[in-house]
Amino acid sequence: MRRLLYILPMLALLFGCEDPLANTAISQEEKIDSFIKSKYAESAVVPNEGVNRIVLEAGDSTIFASKGDLVDFDYIGYTFSSSIGNPFSRGSFQGRLGDGQMIKGLKYGITGMCPGEKSYIVFSCKYGYDKPVAGIGKDQALVFEVYMNEIIRE
Repeated sequence: MRRLLYILPMLALLFGCEDPLANTAISQEEKIDSFIKSKYAESAVVPNEGVNRIVLEAGDSTIFASKGDLVDFDYIGYTFSSSIGNPFSRGSFQGRLGDGQMIKGLKYGITGMCPGEKSYIVFSCKYGYDKPVAGIGKDQALVFEVYMNEIIRE
């Protein structure tokens, strides 16, 4: 009987639990959708793999970022709950799209951008950081304001 008391909770953990961030991500995605519909209904919203890119300023539509391209962009990172929160990071990034140097949300959001484009990239925690970074938890929805400087296709 005593063993059964230990075994049942273990079985429940193994077979009955879902990803603890799954419900958080669903709630965040609902808030993101509501935010986009209320603030940016007229703007160009580009969804990609669960990540939304809100185009604020169109760029030069002669080349679009795709996997393997060298991308150079400036960014400001914000937290998101029901709106764009406080900035937690800003800087520049130069690297190859799809080589694992950036979080999934940025990778999916940057894909399809063109030089001169300015966009918000908005995504839930499932596309964010795997561990806390700069005081931002892995359960945090994020917004990145991105200005694409250059795309180099080799």
